[in-house]
Order: sequence, then C-alpha cells, then structure tokens
Amino acid sequence: MPAFEAIGGMPYWIDLTTSDVRKSARFYSEILGWEITGDDYRIARIQGLPVAGFIPQPEEGAAIPDTWITYFLADDLDAQIGQITELGGRVLAEPTQVQLGRMAVLVDAAGAIFGLIEPAGEDAFIAAGEPGTPVWHELTATAGFDKAVDFYHGLFDWELVAMAAGEDFAYTTAMADGAAFAGIWKAEGNFPPQVPSFWQTYLGVLDMDATVARVPELGGEIIREPWDSEFGRMCIVADSTGATVTLCEVDEPVEDARESDPLQGFDLP
Repeated sequence: MPAFEAIGGMPYWIDLTTSDVRKSARFYSEILGWEITGDDYRIARIQGLPVAGFIPQPEEGAAIPDTWITYFLADDLDAQIGQITELGGRVLAEPTQVQLGRMAVLVDAAGAIFGLIEPAGEDAFIAAGEPGTPVWHELTATAGFDKAVDFYHGLFDWELVAMAAGEDFAYTTAMADGAAFAGIWKAEGNFPPQVPSFWQTYLGVLDMDATVARVPELGGEIIREPWDSEFGRMCIVADSTGATVTLCEVDEPVEDARESDPLQGFDLP
C-alpha cells in the first residue's frame, strides 16, 4: 500500500471518540481488517500504515456522542488556532502534544467539530483512497452552509468549486491540483433541527455486501441499506457503540497513485 505525502489543509487523520474502546476496536478490525494496538489511545494500521485512532470517552459524562473526528494538516497550528474565533468558530480543546504530534479540537462556523494536527517529525504521510482507508471527507452542513464555505476558505485558502448551487441543494468541493479531496453539502432540512453540522469520513471496503453482512453480527446497525451511487456502492451504518460511518466500495489500489489524484470511486468532474 503506497503512502501519500500530505499537503497542508487536507484531511490527514481521523479519531473515533468511543464509550467502549474494546468494542469499537473489534468492530473495525473485523470489517476493515485494521490491526489495532495500544492501551488508552489505540492506533489502527493497515499493512503497517497508521489510518485512525480510538479515544476513550471520559468516564463521567461524555463531552460529545461517540463520533468520528476529521483532522486537517496544519501549516502553522498556533497561527491557525488564532484565526478560529475571527472566522466564526471556537476552540473546543487547546493544542495538546500527543504521540502523533500536536492536535487541537475545534468547532467551525457551521457548528461542526473538526481538528487540526501538526505531526511530529518533518515528514507527513497518509494512507487513503483504498480498501480499509478513508476515501472521501464530507461536511454535512445542517445549518450555516455559506458560513462553512467562507470559514474553510479563510482558514486553509481552499480552492472551492460549486458543483451545485440552489436553495434546496448545494454542494461545494475543495480541490488541489485539479482533484477533489473534500466536499461541503448544504443539508438544511434533511435532518432534525437538533442535529448539528458534522464532518464524516467515507471508509473504503472491497466487497460492500460481504462487509455489510457482518455489521449486525458485530453489534452495529444498518442505517441505510447499500445503494449504487454515481460515486460507487455505498452504505451508512452505526458501529457497535452508535457512531455513524459511511462505507464506500472501492477497487484494489492502482500503482503509481498520488495523493492529489482523485480518490478511488470519487472521480468528480
């Protein structure tokens, strides 16, 4: 499996905050083939490359529901933290030094939780676009779509392209070297009003039907049965502790892929 050199402002890491680390680790190791090691903070690897982390919820009163958090690669963590408030967001957890580097948890102008990471060491590589790894990252803006677009353009200087723009539906993609790497969806009216905006990661699987068949066996739940989309076969599930994740069927990796290439199954125009 190739490792791609990360570019500042792109999705770099995902963490699952979970009320039961052992249960979550078993679920994802079984459906995605992850090798998971560690004690309090566990790291998932595939073919030796780190792809995700598991953070235990506090024992008394979880701060947030069990959920996946997307972290973006910071060019200058402290400077970007200083921009958060003026861009309409807020700091949920100040930068902390951890095994992977310095990480901070934030809330954007649309109310979605996300993170910034400044990796330890000079090199920053990620595994993506293949079975067992993230294949797409998407902000579901249940409110504040325009604020979200302005927020991320201001924070990361993203090149943003409107794929669709209308009162009922709008979708904007973030681009690098002509390839899309993340999307922002205007989802107002598609969820109950109490559901805040949220980032979600699409995780790649090689055989959707075989994977989905295992979800109930492992304590998860099918939220939306597999369907064929223009971007590949997909399914939305709740894992064994209730965290929601979208699965996407992707092919085995191709040789000589680059991080800036369109992610497998997401050859957006």
